[in-house]
Amino acid sequence: MAEPVTDAAPATERTHVPETEASQPSRLLGTFSGVYRPTVLTILGVMMYLREGWLVGHAGLFGGVLIICLIFLITGTTALALSSIATNTRVGPGGVFAIISRSMGLETGGSIGLPLYVGQALSAALYIYGFSEMWLYLFPSHPQLLVVYGIFAIGFGTAFISTRLAFRLQGIVMLVILASLGSIVLGLTSLGGATELQQPTLWGSFEAGGFWVLFAVFFPAGTGIMVGASMSGALANSRRSIPRGTLAAVGTALGVYLLLAVWYSLVATPQELTNNVYIVIERAAVPEVVMAGILASTFTATLSTLVAAPYTLQALGQRGVLPGCAFIGETTADDMPRNATLINGGLVAAALLLGSLNRVAMLITMFFLLTYLSINLVVLIEQALNMPSFRPRFRVSLWVPAVGAVGCLVAIFVISATFGLIALGVVLATYVYLSRRELVNPWETVRSSIFVSLADWAVKRIDRSPDELNERAWKPDLLVPVTSRTQVDGVFRFLRVLAQPKGSLKLLGIETTAADGKSVHRRADAPWVDTPRLDTLRDVAREFRDLGLTASSVSIEAPSFAKGIEQSVQIMWGGHFPPNILFGFAHHYSDALVARFPDIASAHHMGTALLFEHPEAGLGHERRLNVWVREQHPEWELGLRLANLDLSILLAYQIYCNWHGPIRLMMACADEEMLPAAHSYLDQLIEDARLPSATTAEVLNCSFDEAVRRAPRADLSIFGLRPHPEREHMQGLVTVTGSSCLFVRDSDRESALA
Repeated sequence: MAEPVTDAAPATERTHVPETEASQPSRLLGTFSGVYRPTVLTILGVMMYLREGWLVGHAGLFGGVLIICLIFLITGTTALALSSIATNTRVGPGGVFAIISRSMGLETGGSIGLPLYVGQALSAALYIYGFSEMWLYLFPSHPQLLVVYGIFAIGFGTAFISTRLAFRLQGIVMLVILASLGSIVLGLTSLGGATELQQPTLWGSFEAGGFWVLFAVFFPAGTGIMVGASMSGALANSRRSIPRGTLAAVGTALGVYLLLAVWYSLVATPQELTNNVYIVIERAAVPEVVMAGILASTFTATLSTLVAAPYTLQALGQRGVLPGCAFIGETTADDMPRNATLINGGLVAAALLLGSLNRVAMLITMFFLLTYLSINLVVLIEQALNMPSFRPRFRVSLWVPAVGAVGCLVAIFVISATFGLIALGVVLATYVYLSRRELVNPWETVRSSIFVSLADWAVKRIDRSPDELNERAWKPDLLVPVTSRTQVDGVFRFLRVLAQPKGSLKLLGIETTAADGKSVHRRADAPWVDTPRLDTLRDVAREFRDLGLTASSVSIEAPSFAKGIEQSVQIMWGGHFPPNILFGFAHHYSDALVARFPDIASAHHMGTALLFEHPEAGLGHERRLNVWVREQHPEWELGLRLANLDLSILLAYQIYCNWHGPIRLMMACADEEMLPAAHSYLDQLIEDARLPSATTAEVLNCSFDEAVRRAPRADLSIFGLRPHPEREHMQGLVTVTGSSCLFVRDSDRESALA
């Protein structure tokens, strides 16, 4: 027994070609036997014999032709789209399920593969009811339920024992169908057919429920185009045979249906057509040949569907899409999906309880419309992206899948808006469920191409937009230069707080070069020391990504730490989406580097954030936050840009979103007369900056130094960074507050009030 595959196929499966395909080409099928014949036999079946006359009787000749053309417009565009995408990839087990999965991933393929499979399974019930109607015409005394389940038992038993029998019968069945069509055409003559031709009714009364009800009942006449794609593994040249055979079959079927619509309108009145579904037999030149054609086509179609549907179900199981996938995906020693066949048989047996061909036909219509919609959308996306990876042998215009997708969507909702919403909801729910299971795709999909194309489009739009438009889209994109991994590990949680969920981190490892030319690791404020290797920064970046952050890392060599930062910022500023905050560790830096840091950032339009960590308290409870606001005397007006306060407010809000603690705006105001204006300013700032409701404002009537000493305790204090900062001053504030401090300077490219 073959080993079942769960979430991913082994690597060898991607390129393995079975021996029968590679070494015995004489056994492979050509365009006619592998694609055209099975496709045209699936389309020309029960609906042509037993429902087209009923359709013309209710809709009239023009109404019937319009419905047939609409059906084949959807079917034809989908056939073109299917042919295109099938020639761009090697279709594996599962047919259309494999096509969609390879393009859009297992989540999308699985959410569409389920309705595809159900539609295939219900098709077997449709053909069984078609066979039973013909059987009951010959033997009206037989109980319908017994006939239906008798045919099911024979068909299921045959498919279970020998899956190849149905395909061996196709040649004989095609001859019988051709003979029956000849008998139908000869019915227009005096060779035993109708003796008097009727005046065609051009537009009918639609008494069966309206135009779209007739459309829904008759739509299965256009299904069957996916047979060629399902046979790809047995074709000598699938890229040539699938488009040629499929399109030829669709064209042939459309011609036959249109000619028969005219034939039905000529041989009987609308009343006869609507009341007698067997009119095609009674008006044929040789009725027995037509009866043989109906029985042969419906029974063979039943066998074909009972054989094909389990392979789709097995593929869903092998890829881990369905619960109990190991059981469903199991195969016999000769690669037969025995378990999937048993499950499929149970579903078909249950579908037979629906009681009539028309009810089954309407259900099939919905499931196939969903599948056709998905095929067209996949090709539409691939064509629109115009990526080099999409280079099918058979290329179609962009309007083809667009028309097919719109046609399917409109048809779904005009037939039954309620059922359409439910069906789309089930597909969406299935997609969400499969996404949460995190299935591993064994193929490269087009989804990454979608994101790349969207990003490319967005970048071009941003390049054409003025800088001011970016303020509303501001998010913290931090450049973090370090000389060792331990520096990042020490503030891992805080960097996550500053960037999560929408920001990004770029870790920059800088190796300084000694006078003798050797590359060494060096702390910026320490003598030469050995520190953990910088090449492990990529592991830290991966840990950030595992937490849902956008993070990357790079290591460079430079003559000095400051020079390395400057060179890196210059390079990054020339690209798209450069970092907008230069983050540093003031407690690790020398006086000269602390003074140089904001100059580097300002020269490249970046904000500055220097953390000076308290040696004992660290970040404390990671809750309380004090943001110091400079006294605004004599101007107390809020503008779109604040005086070196925008980035402080934005970072405070960012920290609040992760710490969920209170924000306290602090101000020192030595002039007692200015206290009301100071309170009003802070209250208005809280309102205009849309700060959380838990934000409070406190104005201390004293000097700044005294206010810092008297301020309520916080886990982090945010101060504005002076144009020429001094490390000693920073360290003094850390000592007085008893907490770590973040010193911030604006870039003039962000706004807390935007």
